[in-house]
Formats: sequence, structure tokens, C-alpha cells
Amino acid sequence: MQQVSGVVRRHGRLFVGCSDPHSQSMKRALMSPSTVISSSQRSTQSGTTRQSNQAIDDPIRLYLLQMGGIPLLDRDGEVESARRIELWRRRYRHELLGNDLVLRAAVKLLERVEAVTVRLDRTLDVSVTNTDEKRRLLKRLSPNLETLRRIISENQKLFRQATSTTHPLSVRRKVWRQLVRQRGKAVRLVEEMRLRIQRLDPMLKQLRDLASQAGEMRPQERRRLFVGLGESRRTLRRRLRRLKTYEEQYDAAKRQLAAGNLRLVISIAKRYRNRGLAFLDLIQEGNAGLMRAVDKFEHARGFKFSTYATWWIRQAITRAIADQSRTIRMPVHMVDAMGKLRNLSREFLQENGREPSVEELAECSGMPLDDVCCIERMAHRLVSLDQPLGESEENAAGDFVPDSHEDDPLRGMNQHALKASLGKVLDALSYREREILRLRFGLADGCCYTLEEVGTIFGVTRERVRQIEAKAVEKLRQPGFHADLAGFVDDGLVEKVGTLGPHRGRGTIDTRSRTTRPPANAMPTLPHQVPVAVSPSTGHP
Repeated sequence: MQQVSGVVRRHGRLFVGCSDPHSQSMKRALMSPSTVISSSQRSTQSGTTRQSNQAIDDPIRLYLLQMGGIPLLDRDGEVESARRIELWRRRYRHELLGNDLVLRAAVKLLERVEAVTVRLDRTLDVSVTNTDEKRRLLKRLSPNLETLRRIISENQKLFRQATSTTHPLSVRRKVWRQLVRQRGKAVRLVEEMRLRIQRLDPMLKQLRDLASQAGEMRPQERRRLFVGLGESRRTLRRRLRRLKTYEEQYDAAKRQLAAGNLRLVISIAKRYRNRGLAFLDLIQEGNAGLMRAVDKFEHARGFKFSTYATWWIRQAITRAIADQSRTIRMPVHMVDAMGKLRNLSREFLQENGREPSVEELAECSGMPLDDVCCIERMAHRLVSLDQPLGESEENAAGDFVPDSHEDDPLRGMNQHALKASLGKVLDALSYREREILRLRFGLADGCCYTLEEVGTIFGVTRERVRQIEAKAVEKLRQPGFHADLAGFVDDGLVEKVGTLGPHRGRGTIDTRSRTTRPPANAMPTLPHQVPVAVSPSTGHP
């Protein structure tokens, strides 16, 4: 979402540009003459030049400054604006449905509602919870559709008679009046079903395109086109002009009602700061919710517009926070639960002087302990590895994260040196002692074998293997043997030799990250290579 910025200073005027299509009404309202600050007015305010410059540089200040020039609407003004919206919307809908092409499109939408291929509350202007009204509309749907199909079929015949030159002028006028009455009846039937006019808005663009293309068609094609539209070229142009006028008046009435409540958006957006979205983005989303409230407001119910619009504004802001503030989207109900726990935690801290535990939060909120733990885990924010850091923004966060899969070069050198030193030490032992130590302590393949498994390989008893192992370890305890390994003790690669025994430490190599030994039926052959030391951190040679 682009921010409400675009500050332009031109020809002694200041205004705010809104890039979101839902906020075009707000843009036109802010550009009205009542909100313009002329150069002569600025010249008389020499004592506040510095403050004015600061306001110009700050988009939020400039937005609030120009919004202050828009007058507020009282209760009578809200009702009057709502009535104008309803009046021009009804005229616009009536004029649009007066065309046979649009009427057929409306019938197709109603047929889809009857076939349950689209949701009724998404196509007809009825609340989801108003079951009585939905039942009434469904009851009227079938007979209305039957009448509409008959009217559309008769309209084509009447239009051919009204435009035929073979009939006298008096007859054609009579037929045309009958055609107008038929269309009026069809419009009333569609309006009785409360079809949402937004579903038919694309048809207006199609009518304009057809009107512009009619001049390039051949006479026969043009004739078929106008018969399908139920219009002559002149009546189609008149209808499009009236539709444009009604649409402009409808938008102007909506702008007036929305501009008078821009302060309401600011007051609500302030409560949602520091939630992951910039304040300008919160205002932008709140304005989109305000425009939605203007479309849905029904003044006949007797409620104030500010009371009705508050829910839509809050809904738009919370939905934007849930969708855009996190790298991984979180459901809206989880965001609400997270905010509830955050408020409870703040109250607990103020009352007790400490942070609450998970159990205390579950008790205060009345939520299950598992749900509270899950929400606490989800509350941790993710940091993108591509997020720029610092004022210069030259480095990303991923540049400072160590790669745990890459070996430390210094440790690799130590491992290589340890491998060579172990080879020298073990070469001083006999062949059997050397190979038994390699198998018992995992120096061959990183797997430690039991006494019985080693005995199976060498064809001796497990007791004999234990004796050979103890004898070999005893030799390695001599100062002349382990002197070369003393330098590796500080690096954590080799344990202290003095603490090792035949049954403690499992040898001189840290085997915490070794893999488990293979099954007995996959015993390796005797190794004849120099043993490879196993890294305690990675488990790799």
C-alpha cells in the first residue's frame, strides 16, 4: 500500500495526493478551494515561517493541516448527504438497467443465484444474518425471473416494430411507449431483488466501448448491434450522457459524506500505531474502510454515520495489520487474541510489578493453556534476511548471520592436525590393539561398537576384547604416548588423558555427535586407513 504522501508545492498551492484508488474521493475533497493555502496568506504569517516549513516537509502534518480546512458534518448534514447518495444511486441503477444488454446480464446473475452457483448475500444487497429477508428474496426470485425472461423476449419484437419504416409513425410511437413501460416494469422487478449495482458496473464500460465501435461497423452489423442493445444510436448516446451525469453526482455526494469524517479515521488510526504498519498506511487503510462505510450506510435506520463507520474503519485497519505487518500472514482472529493477551500482560505488569507467566495469562484470559502458549510463540516477530540494516542500508541482515553448515577454517586445520597426531600415536600400538580402539571409540567410521560386536569381527570373546582395550589404553596413558595430543585439549577436541579409563569417556575423542552404529548384519571390514577425528559440533571429519 502506497503511503498518503506525494507532497507537491506548485504555483503557491499545497495539496496531498492519494495514490490508492479507494482514496480518490478524499483526494478531490482535499483539493477543494476551502482547503487551499494561498501564497498571500503565507506571507502574512511571517512569525510562523519555520513551523510552516516543518509542516510542509512532514506529510502527516501537511495532511492534518489541510484536513482541518474541511468542515464537519452535523447530523442533518449527514442525513442530507446520505439521501443524495441514495437518490443518485437509484437514478444511476434505473438508467443502467433500462438497456436490454444490461438487463440480460442482470437476469443471468439472478439465474446464478437461483442455481446456487454464487452466494446470495454477495450478489443481492442483503445481510448474511437477515434470514427473513433472504427467505423472502428467494421466494420472489423464481416468478420474477420468469417475468423478466418474457419481457426481454417481447422487448426485441417491440424494438423491431418501433424502428421499422414499414409502420406508420403513430403506430411506432405507440409501440415505443409500450417498450418504455415494459422496460420500467423489468427495472422494478430487478430492483425488487435488490441486485448489487457493483455487479453491473462493468457493463457500463462495455456500453461505452460498443458506442465508440458502432461507427466503424458495416450497416448490417450495426443494425444487429442496436437490436441487441434495444437502442438506437441517438438514444444510446443520450443514455450514456445521463449515466455519466448520475455517476458524477453520486461520487460527489459520497465525497461530501466521506470528507466530513476524515478526522474519525485519524482518531481510530492512532490506537493502532506501533503494530507493524506506518501511521500513513494506517490512515490510508482507514480511508478505504470509510469509503466502504459510505457505500453501505442506511440513514433510514436512525444511526449516526460516525457510529456506523467506526466498525468499518477498524475492520479495514486490523485486516491490513494482519495481512501486511508480518512476513508470514496471521489470521485476523489470532491477531485479536494476541492483542487481548498483550493488554492483559500490560495490566498485570502495572498491578504486580512483574511480567505474568503463561499460566497466569491463561487464568486471566480464560483461554486454554495450550492456546496461550501457541499465541505466545506466534507473537515473536520474524526478521527478513534481506532487511537492510543501518542508515546507509548497504548491508542486509543475512550478511551478519553465521552459517552453521559451514566448518570453521581454524577448526578444520585443528582436525587435520589431530588426525595426523592420532595416526602417529596409534601406530605405536600393535595391529589388534589399534583396530580394537578404532572400532570401540568410533575412530574408523564414527560409530562405536560394543564388545560383543568387536569380538565377532576378530573372532574372540567379549572379555578378551575388553582386556586388549584396557591394555591399549594403559599404554596410551604413558607420558611418551600422549604428549603430542596435549595441545588439542584446550581446543575441546581431546579430553584430558588422565581422566580416561577403559570404561570412562569412551576414548580420547569427543563422540557426542557421532552417529549410531550400523546394524549387526552390516559389520564393516577391518579398517586400514588412518583414523579420522570426529568434530563435536558438526559430526563431520
